[in-house]
Amino acid sequence: MGRLLGTLVSAALVGVSPAWAAGGFSLPFDSVGASGMGFAGVDAADYDPGAAVRNPALHGLALESGLATGAHFAHLSTQFEGVAVREGTDGSTISGGNSGRSGRVDAPIPDWTWTRRMSDRFAVGVTLAAPYGTSQHRDADWKGRYNAIDTVIRGIELTPGAAWQVTPRLRVGVGARLHWFDFEYSNDVDLGAIVQREVEARAGADLATPACALAGEETLPGKYDFRHRAEASRFTAAWQAGLRMALTDQVAVGLSYLSPIEHGLHGDATRQRLGWTLEDFENDPCFSTTRVALLATGGSFEEEVVALVRAATSDTGFGLTLTLPETLSSGVAWTVDRWTFASSLRWTRWSRFDEVIIRFDNATPTVRSQLEFQDAYLVALGMRYQLNERWTLSAGVAGESAAVSDENRSATSADAGRLYLTGGFSWVVNERRTVDFSTGVLRSRGGEVDDVDPMTGNRVTGRYQPLTLLWFGVRMRWRL
Repeated sequence: MGRLLGTLVSAALVGVSPAWAAGGFSLPFDSVGASGMGFAGVDAADYDPGAAVRNPALHGLALESGLATGAHFAHLSTQFEGVAVREGTDGSTISGGNSGRSGRVDAPIPDWTWTRRMSDRFAVGVTLAAPYGTSQHRDADWKGRYNAIDTVIRGIELTPGAAWQVTPRLRVGVGARLHWFDFEYSNDVDLGAIVQREVEARAGADLATPACALAGEETLPGKYDFRHRAEASRFTAAWQAGLRMALTDQVAVGLSYLSPIEHGLHGDATRQRLGWTLEDFENDPCFSTTRVALLATGGSFEEEVVALVRAATSDTGFGLTLTLPETLSSGVAWTVDRWTFASSLRWTRWSRFDEVIIRFDNATPTVRSQLEFQDAYLVALGMRYQLNERWTLSAGVAGESAAVSDENRSATSADAGRLYLTGGFSWVVNERRTVDFSTGVLRSRGGEVDDVDPMTGNRVTGRYQPLTLLWFGVRMRWRL
């Protein structure tokens, strides 16, 4: 029973990591101009000031000196259909509905770039973007509540950078990524199921269920739930670099690299017992046989169980160590008269995100949660057409593989392979001002779920319907 405290508190916090479906909280919305072309050609684009968010070598190209400020607005929806069963304990069905139909990004996704060409060969700039973010709010009584109820993730990045024209055709750039990351997460914990399984593991037999039956009491699973809410945040820094090569006057290629981001998040975990007290737990006749068994071996139910349950259901601080992955991206842009055709290939090393380490402020042992994420790839094709001196139209399509496989998908992850269809336009208002607009839809394939909690033995099976995300972006460019 001595490991019970680590098991109980770990059950609450280790659930944070499966809730983060890797592809589910990465955002491709670097630039309004790029999203209107299906994110194609970003690394080579000399027509989009926001492209410097990803490739700092592009500072000073689309705007010699100026400011571009705008945002994306997004809304996602999906639907889970399935069942949840307490397979590891009494085999009962977990009640609740199929919640989690909608979500949103809590705030507009910024697209902000300031750039200034200092000379014919040197330019500087600053960008502001949000490469990570999601907001999923489910009913508190849905059948997957032991996995997650609310999940909110925000990642904001300010990147000062510089570009240097090495030769008439080669341009390079570097940038410093100043990254703020925070999350909020909540779930319910089936403490009754955890205690029953731990007692059974110690005694070699289920002592609680027969005692419950003799006393006419309901069994422990689902009887002593508590709600866990965790919040944490951290600022850190990383770097990026890129280049752009004009192969001819019409064809250019670009390459960028965003380094991994190591985070040591610090936060607070709050716990709320749902309709029960410690006195209820301590005096439950379901533990009559457990008390006798502990006493016979020189143990104490109050010290080895009740005291640990008190600690597990009390507020505490914690730290979370994780590494967000690096990204390598390439792009090609080909301009013919009024047409520009573009493509991109992007690799994100989500397999690096293989472990989450959780440390507690109290005596709870450190928890290491192993994840099974895989690398993700994005392939994009796009085009733009200049109607006249004032209007330019754009369109694009992109496909992105999922960072979570069906075999390793948690009950909180609706993410699967994605398809993007996008369009947009640019309107030159006057010599100094240009308005950019984009809109699009993301559709993912349906995702199968078969998620077993090793702590409780609870199993959630079912399917997420294809996820749909709708967005639009708007941006104003000023030449200074």
